[in-house]
Amino acid sequence: MGDICKLILTYGLLIAAFTFNGNYLIAFIIVILHEYTHYFTAVCFGYKDGKVKILPFGASLQLPGIDEASVKEEIIISLSGPIMNLVLAVIFYAINIHYKSEFIETLFFTNLCLGVFNLLPALPLDGGRILRAILSARTVYRRANIITIIVSMTIGGMFILYYLFCFFKGHINFTFGIIAFYIIMYSIKEKERVAYIIMSDIIKKKFRFMKRGYIENKSLSIYCKEGLLKALGLVEKNKYNLFTVLDDDLQVIGIIYESEVIEGIKNYGNISLEEYIGHLQKNSK
Repeated sequence: MGDICKLILTYGLLIAAFTFNGNYLIAFIIVILHEYTHYFTAVCFGYKDGKVKILPFGASLQLPGIDEASVKEEIIISLSGPIMNLVLAVIFYAINIHYKSEFIETLFFTNLCLGVFNLLPALPLDGGRILRAILSARTVYRRANIITIIVSMTIGGMFILYYLFCFFKGHINFTFGIIAFYIIMYSIKEKERVAYIIMSDIIKKKFRFMKRGYIENKSLSIYCKEGLLKALGLVEKNKYNLFTVLDDDLQVIGIIYESEVIEGIKNYGNISLEEYIGHLQKNSK
């Protein structure tokens, strides 16, 4: 879903560039260069399993190992594409000042559009991923994801309002309609996926730990009446999480590891941590 949405958003951008000067091929090539910039930046960080798929209306980067990236790595990888476009835009703008050319103006305009567009803090654009990475460094992944989704849907809503404004003025802006629709659709899908993303990350941590030989821990104290889903929502990516369960008197009644949270949800549903500890103690006898 993410690749498809990003491609359709890219397609909308290509329509804008094509409408501007009719040079679709230039815009198409620049989109491919944008994705390859992400790819080579990821390779520099050791993520060599990725590949760029060239499609009729754009390019799609597939990077399976990106879940293992640190916040810093994810921000740099996401920023690399837009920065490349903006640097090229500045270069072509400077060249065009001295050597007026429609071709150079096209290169400037397309790079500027693609760079600025992808920095919008909306999923699945690079700006949305950068925002989520920054937030996840300051809070738990679930909360960072929710904030990013709210920002993303707000931007999508603004695009829809702009589209309707143009429509009632007699100017049908097809590009903004496409962009707005898929930003909102992707945001809704991402909201539904957040629990599965966290669970998948917990499962993958074992292999990352064995590969690196170490993993950073995170310890949290949590009230015993809270449910297992609450604990799952507090799990932080790229760290091994353990929960110290406290009663009303702040006394420790047990410690639950993140892998046990998933097992508990699978076996008992969203029961309280107190009930789950009871099941664990009963099964250990």
